[in-house]
Amino acid sequence: MRKVIAVLALAALMPATTVAAQGTLGMEKQILPVTTANWAAFRNYDGRQWIYFTHLVTYRCGLEEIRYSVNSTALDETFPLPPCDPQNPNAIDPVAHPPYIVLPLGSAAQLAIRVTYTDGEERDVVVLAPCDVTGDQTCAVQVEASPDAPDPQPAAKNRRSGKAPDKQ
Repeated sequence: MRKVIAVLALAALMPATTVAAQGTLGMEKQILPVTTANWAAFRNYDGRQWIYFTHLVTYRCGLEEIRYSVNSTALDETFPLPPCDPQNPNAIDPVAHPPYIVLPLGSAAQLAIRVTYTDGEERDVVVLAPCDVTGDQTCAVQVEASPDAPDPQPAAKNRRSGKAPDKQ
């Protein structure tokens, strides 16, 4: 019981802003694999098709790279990641670093995405498509990766070593 009280006393002495400011820093490898359907979203707005990478940009502190391709699995584009601010890791400045790309209306039938973590581990390719009724709202549905998706297995590997990550 004394240990519990001591831990609670120490926690009470820590400034709340220290914990809150760190947000999800360091948890990207746990969060992103279970939120793949949210990695990007489509929106039809102002006569153009917008593709938002907001979800991934908020976890940029754990990412080295976002590769993507529109209407193929070539992964021939790189989405620019803004610098990480460890004191406010999930903040986005949409003016300095827009979390989206803009295409002619109806251009993207699907989007393939692969993320690489800062330790070199790559995730499987995730393929998303616009919802049937996207309209002025953001929406995406996850679809099966096509057979020509590069490196479909294992689910993750380290780009530097080529090995699957250790199970934790």
